[in-house]
Amino acid sequence: MKIDIVQEKDRSRFILSGKIDETGAEDMKSRFLGHALGDTREVVFDFSGVSYIGSAGIGKLLLFYKEVAVNGGTMSVIGVSPGIFDLFRVLKLDTIFSVSRA
Repeated sequence: MKIDIVQEKDRSRFILSGKIDETGAEDMKSRFLGHALGDTREVVFDFSGVSYIGSAGIGKLLLFYKEVAVNGGTMSVIGVSPGIFDLFRVLKLDTIFSVSRA
């Protein structure tokens, strides 16, 4: 799994590619928690290159949402493939944070 981070004023964009399995989820957690949010008010996860997400990855997204929300920010997941989008809808993640298709 590959993770790039782009900081744009008060917005942090995490560009992910590959599979978010258990190992990928831990990598994602390390990168997210290691990135100083500071004045960041918006966190965006770009899933354009993500082909799979397992339960560990979903758990990490919820952890990140909690961290962002506690600091008064917003979180969204963009570029989601149809299969992952359907999974997020079944799990009702789209009612917790913004989710948009590729």
